[in-house]
Amino acid sequence: MTATPPPPQGALALVDSIAKLGEGLKNGEQGARESLLGACSKLIAELSHPSETMLQLLWAQPSHLSVIRMGVEIKLFQAMDDIDESGKTITEIASKCESRVGKKVDPVLVGRMLRHLAAMHTIHETAPDTFAPTATSKAFAEPSYQDTILYIVDNFQPAHQKMPSFFQTHGFSTPDSQTDGPFQHAFDCKGYHYFEYFQKFDQEMGRRFGSMMDAWSKGRPRWFEPEFYPVKERLVDGAEGAGAFLVDIGGGTGHDVQGVKDAFGSALPGKVVLQDRPEVIDHAQVGEGIEKMAHDFLTEQPVKGARAYYLHSIIQDWSDDVNTQILKAIVPAMKKGYSKVLINDFVVPNQGAAWPQTALDWELMASLGARHRTEKEHQKLYDGAGLEITGIWRHPHSLDSLIELELA
Repeated sequence: MTATPPPPQGALALVDSIAKLGEGLKNGEQGARESLLGACSKLIAELSHPSETMLQLLWAQPSHLSVIRMGVEIKLFQAMDDIDESGKTITEIASKCESRVGKKVDPVLVGRMLRHLAAMHTIHETAPDTFAPTATSKAFAEPSYQDTILYIVDNFQPAHQKMPSFFQTHGFSTPDSQTDGPFQHAFDCKGYHYFEYFQKFDQEMGRRFGSMMDAWSKGRPRWFEPEFYPVKERLVDGAEGAGAFLVDIGGGTGHDVQGVKDAFGSALPGKVVLQDRPEVIDHAQVGEGIEKMAHDFLTEQPVKGARAYYLHSIIQDWSDDVNTQILKAIVPAMKKGYSKVLINDFVVPNQGAAWPQTALDWELMASLGARHRTEKEHQKLYDGAGLEITGIWRHPHSLDSLIELELA
């Protein structure tokens, strides 16, 4: 009989660390939850045999994604949404799916789906052939999560699948074109930018993308929260009442600017402006006190002398040359010593980058020929646009940063 090998020293150290972090979680310590997630993930990697890791990555996760996609097709997550914690049988759940899609849904197929979802902890298995929802599966029933699943699987996975052939034909170097990258290779649309493709060829893909961005913001600390960036001290105090207070440039459907308005209400001195392309602005549903304005951020900023010009996940989407053009379009509108540019983006550490940063960096390359930047790379970019960093703020529960800039 083969003896069980002793656990790696790294794993034992992680066990001790997890115990301490668990106590921190119980005591409500800042960042304990995030650190615990990271430590548990590392422990799994340390304890797993390479074959187990291979099967998890190449069997379990792809099958999981396939089942989730099928769950959207048969409205499985909506069917389970109102099931209580004791659960329902496979037959009952399949019947609920049938009533939602208006077609026959095989209970055997549903059972196979439910078992894998339970094995991956997306739902609970409460008894033999009996399953109940989790917070994750309930979220998957929401429209923005449904759109995210459809976008990732149907609209973006082809770019990943075609990655090897792209590099075989383009050489194994980082793409530097935003109109000739893995996405254009996969969708045979060389010469068209990712966002341009949405507008010209697949508006439904573009709608799903926008909905995915809304889902991405759920559960994440917002830049205007007191623990993240001190809006009152840095923006409200000293603000002039007349004119614009905040301009959200490329703000999509307005979830950020609406969040600021909801958080501060009448305490915000001056108007709040949401800017994006005309076809995006037309779909933005924002409340009273927010002005919608169609604007191309490559052209001169029309709102002059605002207290703050805010860009969320814009810098990461473009090359240095385009970003310099975007920033230089804002500079003439700024009032020296008063106006600020706020960049809500990732600042990648030189060591210890987290998986959301590294994964999104790869997605940016595939879709936009773009990338994340280190603090030094951010600094170089802003220097070239005549701006200087006056502070970088981070939230203990977030990987995002808020970079504050002023005229140099």
